[in-house]
Amino acid sequence: MPELTPAPRHLSVFALVGVLALSACGTRGDDPAADSPSDTRTVEGANGTVEIPASPERVAVLWRPSLAAVTQLGHDVVGTMGTPGDADQGLAPFLPEDVDGADLTLVTNSPVEDDVNIEELAGTEPDLIIGVSTPVGTQAEMVDHLEAIAPTVLLEWEGTGSWRGHLAEVAEILDARAEAQEAVAAYDAAIEQARTDLAEAGVDPASTELSLVRLQSDTEFRLETPASFPGQIVADLGFARPDTQLEGDGDTDFIPHSYENLDQADGDAVFVLAGSGYPDAPETFADGLWSNLDAVRDERLYRVDHDFWGSANHHGAHRIIEDVTAALTGAMDPAV
Repeated sequence: MPELTPAPRHLSVFALVGVLALSACGTRGDDPAADSPSDTRTVEGANGTVEIPASPERVAVLWRPSLAAVTQLGHDVVGTMGTPGDADQGLAPFLPEDVDGADLTLVTNSPVEDDVNIEELAGTEPDLIIGVSTPVGTQAEMVDHLEAIAPTVLLEWEGTGSWRGHLAEVAEILDARAEAQEAVAAYDAAIEQARTDLAEAGVDPASTELSLVRLQSDTEFRLETPASFPGQIVADLGFARPDTQLEGDGDTDFIPHSYENLDQADGDAVFVLAGSGYPDAPETFADGLWSNLDAVRDERLYRVDHDFWGSANHHGAHRIIEDVTAALTGAMDPAV
């Protein structure tokens, strides 16, 4: 997922949601036909003005952050991207437990966003398709094929900082602004509850430097900056960050290192992000170069799931809040 600078704070998302203009189409008022299934609305996407069903019931989603937003808003999905052959039908791991994989078709040949299986997608009989125009771009190139199946709205994604505003944009498409506001309020409440729990455990976030380390391969790790998705969440919790992790290289929201520079990963507490992208990552970190870190000696290093911590959506945000709180209040075992 691309890494750019963060979007504006969540409290301003709905005040700024001019990205998608929504207008009613069709007759309202006393006309009995106004509530018929044939009613439509128009929305503005990256691919222009699109006429969509007033109340879409069979939504196909071709971008994982959009999938997270659609499910966060309580809508069912008939088809989406995934990894064929993987466990759990290859679905994104951050999906809520009540999302039934048996009723959801993977419309993809691989996890790559431009590898949409048009035949599989058509077979789901969607009445609305939500895709992405950037950074992938290739769905914009196949938009004619998508529109031949169902009305298609493409959204722009400008990096992990887009996760807050993206929920509001999807809510405009689905006419679910109230549900999106509830989701934002739930996130705010989770942040405040976590701060209370941390304070009761004697943890002062402002004086606690959290190190966020993503394991990329056997030869490279990345330090997540405050502009990254997990960096934004721990910033909302009020945590300090090590000086070595404050600014990425160029426009990135991470700093790549070889393991000979592992000392740059130290902090008052270290969270090691490992997930499906690097299945050979170790389970514990007490040996080798890791043993030189103060956080390892103090047993303050924790292994967390990058499939959630790197997901750039509200589902993943809640998981980060839960993991950080559990670790620093003693409810999570260190990985040493």
